[in-house]
Amino acid sequence: MPCGAWLATEKADHILVEDATSPLHRDHIVLHEVSHMLLGHTPRQTLGRAFHHLNADLVTGVLGRTSYETEEERSAETLAGLIATRASLRGNGDRTTPSTLRRLNAALSDS
Repeated sequence: MPCGAWLATEKADHILVEDATSPLHRDHIVLHEVSHMLLGHTPRQTLGRAFHHLNADLVTGVLGRTSYETEEERSAETLAGLIATRASLRGNGDRTTPSTLRRLNAALSDS
């Protein structure tokens, strides 16, 4: 598996994260995968090729990357960095919430 993967199922989105890395890197991986969702990207690989041992009817797509050669990868990486920077500023008294963070909060709050 690359450092992270986004699994889109019929009922939920799941993010798989490399365990053998630092907590800060894991957080960034999650932000990168969430950024793909916020930007409206769709998984490029079919489940059968990437996760042949899982039920293909249950999981409808997977997104896993090992490089940032595509525009989607670069934009997800950029947004992940912006979210991380903005989140760190919030602890320093910044009370503004850009629309992307509001969308992220809404997406994570929906159950």
